[in-house]
Amino acid sequence: MLPASPYIPPMEEIEQQMSSIRKELEDSPDDPGLLNELGVGHQLLGEYEEAEKCFLKAIEEDPGEYTAYYNLANTYVEMERVEEAVNRYLDALDRKADFVPALNNLADIYCMAGEDERALELFEYITRLKPKDPTGHFNLGNHLLRMNDTVEAGRAYQQVLELDDAYYEAWNNIGFILKHLGKYEEAIPYYERCLEIKPDYRPALDDIRECRRKVGE
Repeated sequence: MLPASPYIPPMEEIEQQMSSIRKELEDSPDDPGLLNELGVGHQLLGEYEEAEKCFLKAIEEDPGEYTAYYNLANTYVEMERVEEAVNRYLDALDRKADFVPALNNLADIYCMAGEDERALELFEYITRLKPKDPTGHFNLGNHLLRMNDTVEAGRAYQQVLELDDAYYEAWNNIGFILKHLGKYEEAIPYYERCLEIKPDYRPALDDIRECRRKVGE
């Protein structure tokens, strides 16, 4: 749902961490934090039913623990129980209204469901909550681009670069917009800057080659 996938530890490391958590649970079997952590481990291993049990138990022990609702919602997404996922994201937001990960994932669900305006409202809300966070503006730009609003998408990506000049995906996406508009020569410097930061970024490598070919025709 996010532009870059989070780091996932190797399976052996996850299992070791879960073993440690289980030992702690022997002394504190109802600790919501430990139950939540164990659920995350099951989730990372693809053991979604076990993860669900852990998160539900964590919520039972501490109904105010918003991260357990959030993790449960993520598990329901993996299980393709989308309506339940939406409700659990909303539960998390009832307890912490400015919890950006839940807002972002909820916006992604609305986007996948074709509810573009509802998704847009959330993406814009995130940028107001965290105006200094370039990722919020980048996600807004991506959504606007999916809606074919290239002008506003370009503005969002420019805002990203004002906050973080090394955000190579934003350089690439502005280049993509210019290429899409047939402005091949203008697109090239954006791809070049992207590749200065991330030399092996395949989308920019492919598109800059096409732009240079178009300019040379």
